[in-house]
Amino acid sequence: MKKTIKIISVIIFILIISGFFIVKNLNKASDGKLNLYISANLKLDKILNPKSLNGKSIKEIREYLNTQSTRWSNKPIPFFNIKNITIEINSEKIPVRIYTPKSESSLPIVIYSHGGFWIAGNLDTHDSICRKLSQNTNAIVISVDYRLAPENPFPAALTDVYNVLKWAYENSETLDGDRNHIAIVGDSAGGNLSAAVSSMSRDNNGPSIDCQVLIYPSTNIFELNSKSWSYFASRFNISKEDMEKYISVYVPKKEDRKDPYASPLLAEDFSKLPDTLIITAEIDPLRDEGETYGEKLKKAGIQAEVTRYNGVIHGFIGMGKITNKADKALTQICLYLQKEFKK
Repeated sequence: MKKTIKIISVIIFILIISGFFIVKNLNKASDGKLNLYISANLKLDKILNPKSLNGKSIKEIREYLNTQSTRWSNKPIPFFNIKNITIEINSEKIPVRIYTPKSESSLPIVIYSHGGFWIAGNLDTHDSICRKLSQNTNAIVISVDYRLAPENPFPAALTDVYNVLKWAYENSETLDGDRNHIAIVGDSAGGNLSAAVSSMSRDNNGPSIDCQVLIYPSTNIFELNSKSWSYFASRFNISKEDMEKYISVYVPKKEDRKDPYASPLLAEDFSKLPDTLIITAEIDPLRDEGETYGEKLKKAGIQAEVTRYNGVIHGFIGMGKITNKADKALTQICLYLQKEFKK
C-alpha cells in the first residue's frame, strides 16, 4: 500500500513539474512574453474546445468569431438607457445601438465600430465595452452594426460608419448630444474603419471629429509584412492564412487594398487628422502596423499617443475575465476621451 502511494505521489509530482515547464514554454514568443495566466487559459480552452476553421463556411466562421469575442468578457454592467434603432440613409438601413448615460443634455458623442475582421461582430459582441465606455466617459455611445463582407465588400462598412457619423452630427440635438464634441473609436477591423472615417471626414470637410481612439487597429491590409506578423501570427493569435482570407473577402481586388481608406498606413497625407490615441498589444501580429501609424501621425504634426500593453494578445480589451489590463486600457481610453472633450 505504501509503495503504491509513493508511486502515485511521484507520478503527480512529475506531472506538476512537467505541466509547469510546458505552460512556461507556452508563453514565450520571439519578441515578447505572454502573461502566464492568459497563456494557460488560452491553451486549456484550445484543448477542451478544439476547432478548425478549415473548410468552414463564412456563416460558420462568423458564428465562431462572435462566440470567441465574448468568451473571456466580464458580465455587462447595468446600464440606464439603451436603444436599438435603424437609421435609413441613401436607401441603406444601418442598425445602431445608442447608449445614453444618466446626465444632462449636450453630451459628447462617441461613434463605436466593432472588430471582427470585417466579416463578423455585431451590436451584442461589443455591448459590454460600449456600456463601460458610455458610463465612464459620460458620453453618448453609438455602436454601428455596419454591413459585413463578403456579402457587402469594401467600401460598404466604411460608408455605413461615415453615414452614422454624419447622422449623429445632424441629429445631435435630438440625441441630447453636442455636435462640437464627437469622437471615433474602434477596435481591430473597427480601428481600421475608424482611421479611414477620420480621413474621409477630413477629405469631405466634415463632420468635425475631436479625436480618434484606435484599439489594436489593422492599418495595412495590402501587405502583412511587419516584424510582428512574423513573430506572432498563428501561435497565440490570428494566423496569416486566416487574415489573408478575411482581407480577400473584404477587399477582393489586391490593388484596391492600397487605397488609403482600406489601408490607412499607406496614405500619402496624414495632415489635419484628429488627435489620436492608439492602443496596441505586445503579443499581436497587428502591433507594429498600429504603432507605425502612430509614428506617421506624429511626423505629420498630429497629437498622437501610442500605448503598448505588455503580456497580452489581440482582442485583450474584451478579456476582462483573464486579464486586468482589459479594464486598465478601457480606463485609459475613457480618461483620454474626457480630456479631449474638454478642449
